[in-house]
Amino acid sequence: MNLLSIIWEWSEVWALLIPLIIIFIFRPDARYVWMLKSYIILAFSLNLFAQVTSQFYYLFPESFSINNNVYYNVQVIIRVMLLGGYIISVRPYKYHILLKALLYLFIAFTLINFTFFESPLLLSIRLFAAGNITLIICCVSYFLRSILEDSTVNWLKHPSFIVCTAVCLYEAVTFFIFLFIYPLSYTDPEFGLVTLRIYQVILVLFGALLAIALYRYKKQKP
Repeated sequence: MNLLSIIWEWSEVWALLIPLIIIFIFRPDARYVWMLKSYIILAFSLNLFAQVTSQFYYLFPESFSINNNVYYNVQVIIRVMLLGGYIISVRPYKYHILLKALLYLFIAFTLINFTFFESPLLLSIRLFAAGNITLIICCVSYFLRSILEDSTVNWLKHPSFIVCTAVCLYEAVTFFIFLFIYPLSYTDPEFGLVTLRIYQVILVLFGALLAIALYRYKKQKP
């Protein structure tokens, strides 16, 4: 395995290391940014643990290293609750209660799905799809209100606009990737690898945009 392949293989870790470094250097403390920071710290920790247990499985008990799918399921839940909560809270909405209800529906779906239909130890495509749809709806609501609403705050230049752009791009692309990655991997392994590389590139872009938003928060606060 060459160096470039190793770098891409660890992209789930270092992509989130970019905004994490911004957090520790500039320490943005604007209102509701704690949700954004909490997500980055938790997601980085989960991805690092999943990658380490996968790559160095022989150093860990079998229960830790045999299946890291559960870490990805937890990642989805954390992403929806913290990034969704951030998007909903950072600005006013006309139908704020409906967006909050959307997060509660996601929680209900998750509990029902893992109680009656799927094991949390297996990668849940249903959970990924539900998370994608939930966050895309939150982002679209943010964009529409920012464009159509007259406000003293220029939301199109606000750091939260960059966050929503990052989230919407990531969720829109990964929705199709995780929906088809298993069938593609079995029927056309080479195309499956291309799809995986697209996911890695989107993840790096996602981390870079979050880093830019956090950097801008040190100059601009809600």
